[in-house]
Amino acid sequence: MSRLAVLSVLLAAAACSKSASSPEPTPAPTGAPEGKSVAMTAGGLAGSGTPTGAPRAPDDRLRLHADEGTIAVTAPADAKAGAESTATILVTPKAGYHVNTEFPIKLTLDAPPAGVTLAKTQWVAGGSSKDKGDADALDEQHLALSIKLTPAASGTYTINGSFKFAVCDHDSCLAKKEPIAITVAAK
Repeated sequence: MSRLAVLSVLLAAAACSKSASSPEPTPAPTGAPEGKSVAMTAGGLAGSGTPTGAPRAPDDRLRLHADEGTIAVTAPADAKAGAESTATILVTPKAGYHVNTEFPIKLTLDAPPAGVTLAKTQWVAGGSSKDKGDADALDEQHLALSIKLTPAASGTYTINGSFKFAVCDHDSCLAKKEPIAITVAAK
């Protein structure tokens, strides 16, 4: 009976220490200022993610962490009302990691705000065929996508979406699902 009591106390203590050490997720940035690139990680801007080796909260596992790599969302610097311009998304893994080209990569943008037209709302790449698909670049060191958009009038617009991809280290592959926000300032 005493073994069972000791085991219960140890399990309770372990559960309490895990919940106390779990980091609070930080909201992702809402996009880059005009013509600027914002590197995103699980905690928001690059460098603010969970430190290497720190425990991660269950809801934080699908986010890209600073030790795994960065996502740079670059808004078009020269967006003009009535003219098509291009935003880019670039995933760059850190040393020891690589982009999983066999993962079915998918970027899905929500319906754009009134006054913005998107050439398309979904991009796919990768999968078992390692097909480049809609990606501008797809290899183990880079994943790049271009988003063509046309603002109808001057103003600032934010386009939101979801980006699914995976990075791998030498032991395992980690599926990621990141919220994406592209802020465009049209003149």
